[in-house]
Amino acid sequence: MAGTLSERQETGLVDAINFFSESKGGKPFTLQAGSTRLSNVLSANKVTGRSASGDEPYTDVEIRTTNKIYKLSMKGPSAPSMAGGGLNGLEKIVPGFSGRFIQAAYDKYLQLGFTQGQQVPDIYGQISSELKQTIVLGTQPMGGPITHMYIGPMDVHSTSSGNVLTVNGRLHDAKKYAKDHDLYLRLRKRRKDQPFETKEKDNKGYPLILGKSPSAGDKGRRIVIVARPPSNAIVVSF
Repeated sequence: MAGTLSERQETGLVDAINFFSESKGGKPFTLQAGSTRLSNVLSANKVTGRSASGDEPYTDVEIRTTNKIYKLSMKGPSAPSMAGGGLNGLEKIVPGFSGRFIQAAYDKYLQLGFTQGQQVPDIYGQISSELKQTIVLGTQPMGGPITHMYIGPMDVHSTSSGNVLTVNGRLHDAKKYAKDHDLYLRLRKRRKDQPFETKEKDNKGYPLILGKSPSAGDKGRRIVIVARPPSNAIVVSF
């Protein structure tokens, strides 16, 4: 479902830009997304396939103007993940980075008294300022670096006035976003009923932390990057 929704958002933005471009006879126009304006826009395209690193690329959509190409990472409006690539992507950017977080989270659960088979809450870890930009923008082998994040509804709607096309999402300069915002790793369950696992390790030798779901059979955790934790979140240093 998540893949279908993201495809809909990407296709919606690309179609809105290209349809408007056609209506203007291919002449440059201005794209308005939130408070951000991109001038001299000509066309847009979805980025498909795999990056040089073998993962899904950081860039979802490219917007071409008369003098440059903007690279966008597309995000939903509800607690968007601020970086792609998952655990493998994080490890390729900063080797050992996510492993340190996993170990710190595991140690924290034990410190708080959780035992085998219990239900545990999500855990968050704040990302250091020196790593934020690299993680948010991505690297060239991973299909980056991105220039902007587009955050908005999965259904892209647009209006036009004169030479300006306005869409219902917001464009954020990626470098500025990384500089101005705290970012956190979030360790979360794949299924709600996954129990705490104290003995098993994953294929990289890290604590598995979350065991097999009784209802679905899934095991292991997900790690994503988010803009902020809940006010009552457990936050670890790593």
